[in-house]
Amino acid sequence: MAQYERLAELAERELALVTAFEPSCIGELVALQQTRTTLVASLPATPPAAARPALLRAHECQLRTTAALTVLCDQLGHELGAVDHGRTAARGYAAATPARPMLDRTG
Repeated sequence: MAQYERLAELAERELALVTAFEPSCIGELVALQQTRTTLVASLPATPPAAARPALLRAHECQLRTTAALTVLCDQLGHELGAVDHGRTAARGYAAATPARPMLDRTG
């Protein structure tokens, strides 16, 4: 049962990291994902009945993590759109560049 408890703990840690997201935690999230992938690969295809509480805990955390990541992605998309809008507006204030002649003075 220790492996299933560990899986639930990893899900809880991921939720905590995503909920209090800081860009500096991306490395920890990647490492956590690798640990979870290795752990899941080592589990039997059919879990024992006693693993149900830990698996339900992990599942609930995963649902909440997915929801939190959706919110973060939406926020990021909004922020990127604002940056793009700001760049477009800034280009409108740029001085017009003089047209270059097609031929130089030598003919």
